[in-house]
Amino acid sequence: MRRIVLLFLALSLGVCVSAQISTFKLDNGLTVIVNEDSRTPSVFGSIVVKAGSVDEPEDATGLAHYLEHMLFKGTKNVGTTDWDKEKIHYEKIIELYDQLASAPEAEREAIQLKINEESLLAGQYTINNEFSNLIQAIGGTSLNAATSYDMTYYFNVFPSFMLKKWLVLQADRFENPVFRGFQAELETVYEEKNMYSDDSFQVLFEEFNHSLYGEANPYARPIIGITEHLKTPSISKLMEFYNTYYVPSNMALILSGDINAQDAKLLVEQTLGRWEAKDDIQRAKIEEPTISKKSTIKKKLTPMPVLMMGYKGVPSGSDDTYKLEVLSSVLTNRNRTGLLDKIVLDGNVQNISVSISSQRQAGSISIIGIPVYDGAQRRFESLGGVENAITSTLQQLMKGEVDEWLVESVKDEMIMNFELSKESNLNYGMMLARAFGTDMTIEEYEKYVELIKKITKKDVIEVAKKYFDAPYLAFQSLVGEPKKDKLPKPEYKPIVPATGKTSAFAAKWLDEKVEVPPFKPIDFTNDFSKGELAPGVTLFHSENPESSIFTLTIKYGAGSIEIPGLDFSVNLMNRAGIMAQYTPYDLKKEFSKLGCTVNFSNDKSYTYVTLRGKESSLARACQLLSRTYLMPSLDERQLNSLKGSQLGSRSMESRDKDLQSQALSEFLRYGENSSYLNRLSNSEILGLTVSKLAANFIKATQYETSVHYTGQFSYKEVQDLLKSNLAFPANLKPSSSPVSTPTAQYSENTIYLLNNKNARQSDVYIFMQGEAYDLAQRHIIDAFNQYFGGGFNGLVLQELRELRSFAYTASANYSIPAVPGRKAMFTGYIGTQGDKTIDAINEFVKLINDMPQYSERMGNIKDYLFQATLSSSPSKRQLTQVVESWMKTGYTEDPRIELVKEYSSVSFDDVLNFYTKKIKTKPIAIAVVVDTKMLDKKQLGSFGKVEEVKNSKIFKY
Repeated sequence: MRRIVLLFLALSLGVCVSAQISTFKLDNGLTVIVNEDSRTPSVFGSIVVKAGSVDEPEDATGLAHYLEHMLFKGTKNVGTTDWDKEKIHYEKIIELYDQLASAPEAEREAIQLKINEESLLAGQYTINNEFSNLIQAIGGTSLNAATSYDMTYYFNVFPSFMLKKWLVLQADRFENPVFRGFQAELETVYEEKNMYSDDSFQVLFEEFNHSLYGEANPYARPIIGITEHLKTPSISKLMEFYNTYYVPSNMALILSGDINAQDAKLLVEQTLGRWEAKDDIQRAKIEEPTISKKSTIKKKLTPMPVLMMGYKGVPSGSDDTYKLEVLSSVLTNRNRTGLLDKIVLDGNVQNISVSISSQRQAGSISIIGIPVYDGAQRRFESLGGVENAITSTLQQLMKGEVDEWLVESVKDEMIMNFELSKESNLNYGMMLARAFGTDMTIEEYEKYVELIKKITKKDVIEVAKKYFDAPYLAFQSLVGEPKKDKLPKPEYKPIVPATGKTSAFAAKWLDEKVEVPPFKPIDFTNDFSKGELAPGVTLFHSENPESSIFTLTIKYGAGSIEIPGLDFSVNLMNRAGIMAQYTPYDLKKEFSKLGCTVNFSNDKSYTYVTLRGKESSLARACQLLSRTYLMPSLDERQLNSLKGSQLGSRSMESRDKDLQSQALSEFLRYGENSSYLNRLSNSEILGLTVSKLAANFIKATQYETSVHYTGQFSYKEVQDLLKSNLAFPANLKPSSSPVSTPTAQYSENTIYLLNNKNARQSDVYIFMQGEAYDLAQRHIIDAFNQYFGGGFNGLVLQELRELRSFAYTASANYSIPAVPGRKAMFTGYIGTQGDKTIDAINEFVKLINDMPQYSERMGNIKDYLFQATLSSSPSKRQLTQVVESWMKTGYTEDPRIELVKEYSSVSFDDVLNFYTKKIKTKPIAIAVVVDTKMLDKKQLGSFGKVEEVKNSKIFKY
């Protein structure tokens, strides 16, 4: 249940409300917001509460986040075999936690042991994860929750025909919550805190926020809570927080998808309408931060130097909110035409981003800059130079040195981003949740387009003066390691819940029959068009009459496996101009004037050129694109910047745990075929030339190609337009993509151990080579993956997180290749406290070697697979690329047609036989990144042959 703050920032573009949006209030004060959209047969459902970390008492931070976790634990009806008997122990646990909160340090361990004893007794009546099992039973996906400063929200996606059942479950969830399993979930939150402690950039943002807002401001606190408070939580205070803020008048139901608002209203009144009305929230006013003078703070926190400049911003309801959004995009935007983008494109700064954070009662503007890395000198340029470059650009803006076209183009981009977000029920639902959580009304959002269009160049200059011609915080993070909080986990006995049991509520709820509509597969004849655009070039066409925004993807059949160094080529193409016509910045400007964006990218198998924008500009954008890759002007400064970026990133690899973990996990799976060992060496990077990289990109375009279009034009119109305005080479080479990287071979259990002395958590990766993939086994593999590693309901999270609290994150999957006949693989992961590494590996290996058998779970799994398939369908913009991948797999019709039938017949014996033949007897390979002082290497050797690994083994330099 990660905090989705960045997603909020990305989506907070405002809302242009159509007639499809309905909003009303129930008699108890609950706000209901419904977005009707029948394009996909599913619904995003969310319960939003205007209660976040700023609402917590100063002496009990972390409550909002704890509560987010606890509301997955069930109710008086769900998750228990006998609430009356469980309640006796539950009330004792509450009492003991109150004692713990005020007890001296010396007495805490004894109280914790008593809590553990009572938790074991309560666990006899607990049905673990029954709530998530029920969500699974109706085909629910994306089950999660998030906590921010001002709000907490709970969500998932489910089939539209399951709306009533979903509402019944949510009504009980919030009307009758029981915060059971608190001890186990507390340890999980400890792991989450430790995980953030290992993320140096997370620490940087928390330190910056604390300095910007000031000691007394609740927006300065980490959302997850302060370490000392996490050690001594109180369930009584948690319940008080719940009873205060989780009241209907402070909450909203968001429904976005294939539903009728009037039908939904009746069902909502019958379910959530039963909640008792309570007093409205009375909040104390939070003083906004003041920055009276410029200050500079220097700390050693990150593996590379980073500058963060902080200015006072505005709360979410300010008159300047939308103007600041436009200002932010004028500075830096997706099309890289911003004023700050220019100094990056010119090679003066490595990277710059701007963030506008508008909370309910405060706001800030932050600019993040990373200096250029000098590959020859092997050092980063100064942070002072980055600050000077940024402030100089801001001064130019405040003087009025900004073009009219730039302001107009970023406004068009904001509106286009919104329109594209509306095509996703999940994204649009989250936007509506954000609106409610920050006190923005739907009526206010109806004026969004009008408000954006009214913003002028003069407005942008005025708000720039208002907020940038002011003192600011310059927070310099130098290369180093932050001081890390550590939350040690007590030696608790794992709680053993009631197994094979179902609550009376769940039994009745499951027995209620729902009419399931017939499955609507994708019709390979009528739902899209396909034909030849040129020899070796296939055009896929999907008409989308509802939007005036087109998307065009050119997919060349070669990637970085076929063409080493291609990554540099496509990155350089993103910074290209057109020879004798446009500089890189001027070319970005030309695309922006057309209301279009272009992006070059690649993976191991393919090279992509993605163009999107106004339908009316398609022809001119294609002409410009053709000239871009036929006559690219590739700047030496851009190449040097790319070299510096790559070498700068490599300079962090000896310290950064995330980079080490990525490389070691690849080495575990692919051995000498790891991409980190097959990349260019440092000397090869320094030897790269513009002509070499241009040749690499041209080489990629000479393979079989597919072109995917979604928009309003007919197939014939698009075919003619692209033939006239896009150029493709002749005599294209056949493509062998998608490619597969040969995996490592293990004849015995093997452990790779990499020491990182600064790691609080260990990263543990597991790998087993699978067998050649057979399409006929797909339904059994899907059932096995749900049983073994299926999110909250899978064995891995059940046994490792829920029962033993080893991890915040744990996963496992039997992954299949893109093409039948190639080798599959089994992979697993767990992030756990360093001194619990041996125990966590032991339990994970036990699951693999002797998989627990709970045959009663198969009913839920079959229901999930069947119903989730019925309600899932690729969007218009994803459609043809999904179909193309099916075709490459060998399908001539929608594969879900057969899968829906096969899911109904799959049995637990099928899953068990698959496990026995494909997994149980295989050698297990394990990779561990950990502070080796925190584990016993001799004990680690009991799992297999241990090889200690240095960076030089997994990274090529």
